[in-house]
Amino acid sequence: SGGGCGARRWRREPQQLLRVLGQVRPQLPRGRLAPRQVRLDVRPVLRGDAQPFADIEVTGLQNIPSDGPAIVAANHRSYFDITVMAIVMAKAGRPIRFLGKAEIFDMPVVGEIASALGGIRVDRGSGSSGPLDAALRSLAAGEVVGLMPQGTIPRGRDFFDPDLKGRPGVVRLAAGSGAPVVPVGLWGTEQVWPRSAKAPRVSVTGRPTVTATVGEPVADLGGQDEAADTQRVMDAIVSLLPPEARDHHEPTDDELALTYPAGKAPPS
Repeated sequence: SGGGCGARRWRREPQQLLRVLGQVRPQLPRGRLAPRQVRLDVRPVLRGDAQPFADIEVTGLQNIPSDGPAIVAANHRSYFDITVMAIVMAKAGRPIRFLGKAEIFDMPVVGEIASALGGIRVDRGSGSSGPLDAALRSLAAGEVVGLMPQGTIPRGRDFFDPDLKGRPGVVRLAAGSGAPVVPVGLWGTEQVWPRSAKAPRVSVTGRPTVTATVGEPVADLGGQDEAADTQRVMDAIVSLLPPEARDHHEPTDDELALTYPAGKAPPS
């Protein structure tokens, strides 16, 4: 179970874990293939059945366009979200490029996956338009770009807030590319890798269930009001979550601790 010697072994040996996941083939020389070539090479084995962390249930795959540009927007609950989204897109038969903050790319396991899938690194606070420009170029080439509009995993009581708050990047990409925005609701990923943990929890038996529900493209994104369009995207994501996600929940101290790095809440 999580926290035992198995979890420590995965933390020490991220490349071995990646081979179990089927994300990166050991014989692929890093840096020798273009990102799209690497993504297409790992796609057939990214099915999710080999990963030792959770039972992943995916529904609504028919809502992901079979070709052409698309923007896939999901809520953010865990460091495991990227892995689940990669599995979702592999099942849909589409390569994907993720926009993610620098912290994600510096992490074991997840950083390797994000980089192998041609991830676009975002240094928040730099003010650079480079990540947005790179994403727009990918969309112009007919690719799929994925991102979490929340920007980061909420901490403290914000994690339990049923009203999700998003950043405008997703609607800016839609306005600049004309690509449809496909919402995805993720649930249960924090049972695998909460923000308080340095590595995912490995469980041989009693694995948690993680759900990924893909919705229909968000309609009526006019591009005239970024705030209203962003809220429309977030509302679409919330509609895909289970009923308990829309209930107000007063978290316990232990639940709050799981939402902070190292399980330590800042002083009041």
